[in-house]
Amino acid sequence: MKKEQNKRLEKLKTEAFSLMEKAGFHVNNVAIVLDENLPYMGHTTEIDGVPVVVVSGMALSGGMALNLIIHELGHVYRTQSGHPSHDSELISSIVSFVVHGKVIEPYQEEALYAIINNLQDLYSDDIYFKIFDKGKSSDNINEFFLGWIHTPLKKAKNRKDQWINAGYLLSAAFAQANLHRHNVKDKGGLVENAVKIFLSQVSPTMAVKYDFFKNLMINLPEKVTEKEFEKILINYLAEFIKLTNVA
Repeated sequence: MKKEQNKRLEKLKTEAFSLMEKAGFHVNNVAIVLDENLPYMGHTTEIDGVPVVVVSGMALSGGMALNLIIHELGHVYRTQSGHPSHDSELISSIVSFVVHGKVIEPYQEEALYAIINNLQDLYSDDIYFKIFDKGKSSDNINEFFLGWIHTPLKKAKNRKDQWINAGYLLSAAFAQANLHRHNVKDKGGLVENAVKIFLSQVSPTMAVKYDFFKNLMINLPEKVTEKEFEKILINYLAEFIKLTNVA
């Protein structure tokens, strides 16, 4: 069984590299490995300076491994090509600047890096959607992005709850922005309806900021200098932190 899985993964790896090359996105020195027990689809890490794409058993058995690998290789390409959105040193310095050197709670740090990852995912998906046919896979795409729209905490009891709801708002904005940015049809308006329900369940003062984040994500420039991206990210994070103070 393990031998068969590795054989299948090796075939997908070859196909993924070929698709990336044909689309003009060269990556090098990348390992792709299987983790049968990973409880989510997969991720990219780094070992001894080498990017490693980790594919879960569920992704491999569910037929989504190639899609996952291409998405993760998009992140690798952005990093290896020096795109500011994937410059870890730049991002760390901006986060430090935005929080003014204050010690922040672990959940706050996690939330900040999660919403930064939303922007990184958009840049990775710019590559993904240049490779995959949007029309043929739009049903699965809609279903995937519906999973990004959560039910908000009805009554934020403390600061952590406010941060959670703010994170949920950006997660919903990411889902809808990704479809708009890549001209993927929202079949049946499922994502749009889910967003409307979400916004009806959060405070009006929070809901009013939704379009700001959605539009920022839709309009992220492909070609962007370090200084330009720094300005975008500072504004993005500062507005998010303001959002966490909204009741």
